[in-house]
Amino acid sequence: MTGTLRSIAVNIICVLKATTPVKATRPSEPSSVVIAQIQSSLQSVTRSNNQIRVHEELSRAAGVRLDRAGAALLYKMRHYVEGPVRVTSLASLLGVDVPTVTRKVQQLERLGYVARDADPEDGRASLIRLTLSGQDTVDRMLAAHRDRLTRLFDGWNDDDVRTFGALLERFSDSIRKDSEVVDDD
Repeated sequence: MTGTLRSIAVNIICVLKATTPVKATRPSEPSSVVIAQIQSSLQSVTRSNNQIRVHEELSRAAGVRLDRAGAALLYKMRHYVEGPVRVTSLASLLGVDVPTVTRKVQQLERLGYVARDADPEDGRASLIRLTLSGQDTVDRMLAAHRDRLTRLFDGWNDDDVRTFGALLERFSDSIRKDSEVVDDD
């Protein structure tokens, strides 16, 4: 009789295990220690990338004499603007005031990186466009930046670089989505 009870108990347990739904588990939240490590690392990366010395190194490697604000304006025009644009639009894109952009555009115009044309819709306004020299300057700065990144990955194996790239892209997407939500508010 005890063998029969044991057999019945085993069958009941097996049936219960087979029919009990598995709870959906959420991925665990990262610990505060890991978040603090990420925060510290991001601050270090930001601080490093914003150093004047790094910009000067990249400018030298690219064969360009251009301050960070000028480089930022040219970069935005090359990658975020289609065709000629008003100074007010550039100011909005850069998140600075119009007089600041006006002065920077004048400097870049003297250097031959941008050109100013009359706005056909409003004769009082002008449109700013990137010249071929400006495009070439941005491309050379980006090439110098890619070379620096390549140097920073010296000693990393290819799989680690690929994994880092994929995770960083995923993180960047999260930042973009979060920024879009904030911008929509």
